[in-house]
Amino acid sequence: MEIIKEDFKHSFSSATKFSKSPCEWLCNYGLKLRSPSSPAMTRGNLSEFGTYYKLKRGMQQRDDKGFAKLIEHRFKKFKYLDAEKEINNAIEIAKQFEKVLYERQLRDIVGYQAEMVKKLDGLKYPVRAFTDFEFANIIVDAKSTMRMPSYPKPDHLRQQALYSKLYGKPTALLYATPKKTMYYELNDEDIENGYNQIFNHFKSLENYIIKCNNNLEEAIKITPLNTDPNPFAWDINIKQEAEKVWQKYQ
Repeated sequence: MEIIKEDFKHSFSSATKFSKSPCEWLCNYGLKLRSPSSPAMTRGNLSEFGTYYKLKRGMQQRDDKGFAKLIEHRFKKFKYLDAEKEINNAIEIAKQFEKVLYERQLRDIVGYQAEMVKKLDGLKYPVRAFTDFEFANIIVDAKSTMRMPSYPKPDHLRQQALYSKLYGKPTALLYATPKKTMYYELNDEDIENGYNQIFNHFKSLENYIIKCNNNLEEAIKITPLNTDPNPFAWDINIKQEAEKVWQKYQ
């Protein structure tokens, strides 16, 4: 059985997952074992959509009662599980995102969660990217959190470095809690270092596919299964299924 199809496209999340844990990447992309959406992911999705909605409708300084109902409606529409407590956090974080973007005169959105697919020299497979907020002169990636970092996370810098190269634009990270914000625009060094790192992750993944002949059974045989909770927490159902598969082939 093939691990990936010929139309496979690299993504930042795929390459990052592989760099941290090849066995977890194999479970996701080879065995198609996917974790359910987490409360934190739900908060991020709702807050980003809320920010887009407010910016598109020029709702700065207006009554937010209708906006809150919109977020609640979207939560129910997508049937998010075990994340009701994140609805109010998403509403407040969306307001924080909007406030910072307005302060920086970033109001006219060119693209929201738009897809780009681009072929890069030196890679067999093209790269797919989805941006949060694209403006005429910059791309801003919104990160919702309940604990504000003192400095942008390395993974986030790499992601925006990749997007800067793909789009040929400056990029920035916008963090927000329900009460605090941090805006960081990547400098040239951030972009060069981050891009080189993620490009190397893409190459490592392609070399791995070549090494195991893009064959799922061969990949399992050469890939140790490590279900320790670091660097991520395994979903219990995926962990149990992975252990059964690895026992079969190793």
